[in-house]
Amino acid sequence: MTRDELNRLFETLSLRANHLVVHASLSSFGDVEGGANSVCTALVDAVGDSGTIVMPAFTYAETLTEPTPSRGAPQPRGVAYHPDLPVTTEIGIIAETFRHYPGVLRSSHPTHSFTAWGRQARDVLSTQRDNNPLGPLKKLNVMQGHVLLLGASSRVVTAIHIAAERPGPIHLGRRTAVRVNAAGYDERVVLENVPGCSLTFGRLDEHLDPSKMRSAQLPSGIARKIPIRYLVQLATRLLDKDPTFFLCDSAQCPTCGPRRDALAATLPANG
Repeated sequence: MTRDELNRLFETLSLRANHLVVHASLSSFGDVEGGANSVCTALVDAVGDSGTIVMPAFTYAETLTEPTPSRGAPQPRGVAYHPDLPVTTEIGIIAETFRHYPGVLRSSHPTHSFTAWGRQARDVLSTQRDNNPLGPLKKLNVMQGHVLLLGASSRVVTAIHIAAERPGPIHLGRRTAVRVNAAGYDERVVLENVPGCSLTFGRLDEHLDPSKMRSAQLPSGIARKIPIRYLVQLATRLLDKDPTFFLCDSAQCPTCGPRRDALAATLPANG
């Protein structure tokens, strides 16, 4: 895609002055002149000075110490988080490129940091704490923001985790990680309400109302702009009907199995 084609694409999605959390796959754009940097520049131009762009800059694969499924023994300690730590590879090259984009800020959460550009970028990122990793997404929700999926499926929509962070069964976890502190030393930190498995978030697709979103065709996928509030409300309704709706069936999953057991343990009390 050329730069003009990118501009027309984002114009179709009506991004001007929007507050967005972007999940993007570069391969869905086909052959892009200028690569990921052109996509970031076109996004910034499309949103304009009054808008905000947020992207995940997660590093959970590098910073978390996970138990091995077979023995429950800890693996070697993860690397310490610092602001220049590259984004976890599966998040994508657009997110990693955006991290380097002029004017972009990054939060300091060891596993689930976000990057942001725009007049309200600092305010959005300032809502994140070690016990509130979803703070920036909650802030965007209050700002009537949108999820922008550029060739990405709803499986990667981190905002869906907001629906699980409510009274009742616990779907978010407690972890430890390491972060370089202001003095330059490694510091172990306890993280609360850490999002877990999202493998089944794609189940949301069949429940989406097309009238609630704007869509545009990509060379190898589709672009969708969906209100965060609508997604959270939809996910909440689905969880109210079935608390296990977003739990996967993998025996190797370190989060869904324990959560399923915890939910089962509540049944006698609720019955």
